[in-house]
Amino acid sequence: MIREPIEWSQFYWYATDQPELPRVLLIGDSIVVGSHGAVAERLSGKATIGMMATSKIVGDPGFLLDLELALSDYLPQVIVFNNGLHGRDYDDAFYRDGLVVALERLQAKCPHAKLLWRSSTPVTAEGDPTKPDPVVNALVERRNRIATEVMAERNIPVLDVYPLLLNHPEYRVPDGYHYKAEGYNCIADFLAPRIIEVLK
Repeated sequence: MIREPIEWSQFYWYATDQPELPRVLLIGDSIVVGSHGAVAERLSGKATIGMMATSKIVGDPGFLLDLELALSDYLPQVIVFNNGLHGRDYDDAFYRDGLVVALERLQAKCPHAKLLWRSSTPVTAEGDPTKPDPVVNALVERRNRIATEVMAERNIPVLDVYPLLLNHPEYRVPDGYHYKAEGYNCIADFLAPRIIEVLK
């Protein structure tokens, strides 16, 4: 594997003292780190939220190990899955194959869970949130297309947050990847009602 200078994984489970509520697992990267608290707030009393966030690209064996840990204690009723901003050294075929393997693992481990795909978020030029990064954002768009095709083959709904964030430079921080609270709240406002609808 071609590793990034810093590799990381984070896990979080809300309201573990409320086992009567359905469980929702959010899988992704730092965008999930930034938005999971806002999603949990919106689902308070309706569902409990777990988070698995990692810098590993699907196709990395370490991603599947992280997945096993995320599912080891609490099997979710709904999984909102995303991966695509990291592992830029890998080509489209690697990403597609890794995505298929990860989906198969999720569906084998949680056969009764409803699986949803969340698109990856735009990446803008460093220091200029009004302009998409010509290289990295092109990769994001390509991977979003690949993921949409893979999900269509498996009848997995796609929650497309990309266009919600694309033309809102005021939501962004200067690094081009991450968001202010307004951006993460926008993601949460979009995801929460759709998760609730699936839980019904």
